[in-house]
Amino acid sequence: MPHITVNYSAQLIDLDQQKLLQEINTSLIATALFDANDIKSRIFKDEMFLIGLGDVQDAYIHLKLYLLSGRSAAQKQILGQSLLRTLEHKIYLKSEFEFPIQLCIEVIDVPKENYFKAIA
Repeated sequence: MPHITVNYSAQLIDLDQQKLLQEINTSLIATALFDANDIKSRIFKDEMFLIGLGDVQDAYIHLKLYLLSGRSAAQKQILGQSLLRTLEHKIYLKSEFEFPIQLCIEVIDVPKENYFKAIA
């Protein structure tokens, strides 16, 4: 833990997936709240999506950060703000786009008693 899931809209054709995951993991490591090898990130491009009724051409990146329960509200704020700044820098985009990109961070508690892990 933590686990990160990123979904992004397909019109972000120049998004460098590997670079984005590296930036996210680097941001999390910089908080000193996690060991690097505990961070597991994955990314998915959403081919089919709808914003509103389809009359808006916005793109999006939605990041979900799953944490084991027990983190303070202040720690969650630090993590969410750090990840949002990472997305705002747009280092992972190879070109600029003519449409807005909605950037969202969701911090989700996973109850410790409901998380199971083994190394096989």
